[in-house]
Amino acid sequence: MPRHGGNKDKNEDLKKLELTLRNIHKNEQFLAENAGELTPHQLKDVKAHLSSKIKHLEETDGTIK
Repeated sequence: MPRHGGNKDKNEDLKKLELTLRNIHKNEQFLAENAGELTPHQLKDVKAHLSSKIKHLEETDGTIK
């Protein structure tokens, strides 16, 4: 067992949260740039997916840090 592995899970979770935030911002930027090219159904699906990710992040905020 490693000697200094106590915070490994916490650090990995924080990295996942940062990556998720970056992906959300990229997706929002993509939506802003390409909103005219997507169908209303596609826009609805992407926005629903983004809102669920944001809701999950808000729920887990403070539980890891």
